[in-house]
Amino acid sequence: MDATPVSNEPAITTLFLPRKSASLAPEPSPGSVLRNFGRFLGRVLVFFSVLIFLLSGYVAFADYWIQTRWTKSDATVLSIELSERSSGSTSRPGHGGTSSKSYFLHCTVSYPVAGETRQSELDSPGSGYRIDAQVWAATLSPGQHIAIRYLPSNPSKIRLADNPADATAMGSLRVGLYLFVPGILLILASRSEPVDSQQSTSTVDVISANSH
Repeated sequence: MDATPVSNEPAITTLFLPRKSASLAPEPSPGSVLRNFGRFLGRVLVFFSVLIFLLSGYVAFADYWIQTRWTKSDATVLSIELSERSSGSTSRPGHGGTSSKSYFLHCTVSYPVAGETRQSELDSPGSGYRIDAQVWAATLSPGQHIAIRYLPSNPSKIRLADNPADATAMGSLRVGLYLFVPGILLILASRSEPVDSQQSTSTVDVISANSH
């Protein structure tokens, strides 16, 4: 009788081989979780700082545009009036309406344009507090001279030459740096892994290799 050859298929040979043990995956340590959170927070801070840097660039361009395209002039205050403006009013049946008020100083000024005297109206920056508008009123009086800028193509469109309510490019850049520097430090700190953690990882790798 002919002997039947024994098949050496992988399914049979692997049946008698020792089963490979699963590699040991170390549990994340509190330090690792903290580093991951620090890396995430650092990336968030850097992301928002980049947005603020872009905003500062836009503000710098807008300021440059006004400085070069708008004409500076000396205006005379003719009259001032403390005004208020209500906005965001909402009302529902059975409920009283709510609204936010903004207080500002309304001025009428005269200024020269191409040898002619023009008049226009100018509002101070709005504020949610009446005291801010009153402070503005205390610094202005009829007959006082203030620096303004007007648009040459439309001289009736004016604005204060130095508006304290305008955001400055340096101010935006400073805020961006306040977010960028801590974000970079957090990212760099999260990359430094303690020596003990590295040694424990190496030990787990050795145990996993010996178990095969």
